[in-house]
Amino acid sequence: MQRISILLILLFVLTFSSCKKIVEDINVNPNSPTDAPVNLILNGAQVSSIVLHEGDFARLAGMWSQSFTGVDRQYISLNSYITTAGDYDNTWSTAYRGVIAPCQIIIDKSTAVNNKLMIGIAQVMQAHTFGTLTSLFGDIPFKEAVNSVKYPAPVFDKQTDVYAGIQTLLDQAITNLSSGVGINPGTKDIFFGGNKDSWIKVANTLKARYYLHTKEYAKAVTAANNGIASASENMMAPHGEVYNSDFNLYYSFGVYDRDSYMGAQEAYAPKLIDPSDGDYRGNTKTSEEARANYLYILGGGFYHAGNELNIQCAFDGWVGDPSEDGFFGGSTSFPLVTYEENELIKAEANARNGNFGDALSALNSFRSYMNDGGYIGAYYADEFDLKYEAYEDADFETGGIENQGGTKEQSLLKEIVEERYITLIGQIEQFNDVRRTKNLLGLTPVTGSSIPQRFLYPQSELNTNSNTPKQQPSDLFKPTTVNL
Repeated sequence: MQRISILLILLFVLTFSSCKKIVEDINVNPNSPTDAPVNLILNGAQVSSIVLHEGDFARLAGMWSQSFTGVDRQYISLNSYITTAGDYDNTWSTAYRGVIAPCQIIIDKSTAVNNKLMIGIAQVMQAHTFGTLTSLFGDIPFKEAVNSVKYPAPVFDKQTDVYAGIQTLLDQAITNLSSGVGINPGTKDIFFGGNKDSWIKVANTLKARYYLHTKEYAKAVTAANNGIASASENMMAPHGEVYNSDFNLYYSFGVYDRDSYMGAQEAYAPKLIDPSDGDYRGNTKTSEEARANYLYILGGGFYHAGNELNIQCAFDGWVGDPSEDGFFGGSTSFPLVTYEENELIKAEANARNGNFGDALSALNSFRSYMNDGGYIGAYYADEFDLKYEAYEDADFETGGIENQGGTKEQSLLKEIVEERYITLIGQIEQFNDVRRTKNLLGLTPVTGSSIPQRFLYPQSELNTNSNTPKQQPSDLFKPTTVNL
């Protein structure tokens, strides 16, 4: 009897143990990991960063800067400045949950093992994202945004404090990147393959960008002098030929997702570079024909009237040579932080500081780059007329080809602002310029008397965060603090 009892106990133990193994980890979903190596987290954050800078916010910024035109469905309303808080939900979430939060995880995990390279990369990405958000919205969650557990309803920091914090964050990033300590993420860093020198250059160009935003022009020049020094150092979003995988998002939107919603009919930007238009900015030293055709299909294309974005792609069968892909083509890399922006920051900051010679030198440095083809696709640079000869002081004097009715200093500044406007087509920074310069180029509002001055806070934030500033639809036209 005792033997039978012992056998029964052993059988019970074995059976219980086996059942435990069967159900162990049954609630763990292998497709929803709660942790991952930092290089994989970085890869995901970088993809989200591309979505932020090529997606909804970029298209809206482009329409309100008059590089694009909304021509169908809700884009007609958006083009006319009719927008609601719900229009900003998805991309706001992409910025905070897709970039800032993962980068903080990278920082925390890398700090524990003294991986300063990864810390620095993540800090640059956070600064880039915070800078984009505060430029568009004004006051945003910053200090408390990196700890959602402790601060589920983060406070909104003042825009000026956010910009100051971003500069500190970039300084810390440069220090960490310069240390030479850390494990290289390799190809999981889709921008630079872990090259610390490239990240340092980007950090300095971002410092220059944000000093320009806050009108600290001497600091902008200093930072830009340490920034991206050639196009080979550009931070570009890589793209390929697979829908819902690696398409350029402008192409994906314009061809697969929302065909015909957005074009460039009656937009101001294509008029400036179209040699057949009365607003053409070219002169005896400048021909914009190649750039115009790289960016737009002038006069319309496919089955639409008016100007269209150049989204031609060889793999779609529209043209036979990949070199003929346009700026918005599916596999065309997209600019995020570039040499051309860096040179034009130096040009504008020097001009605003009264350094005419240095400003002109920086502008001519950019023009020399463009005269060699610049960022224009090789096919367009060869097929169409292209000319960007150096300007001289006399060109901006009364009677000069670039005098625009004021002093030579005023004329040079306006030329630089206009050049930035064209060069930044498709990028959020163009919209920042239009507002920052108080519409120096004189864009005529599509409706009413003012161009939008900010984005509205997302409905999701209004619903869940009691610290979100109250807003009215009319706040769309109230300048942010740095643009007052």
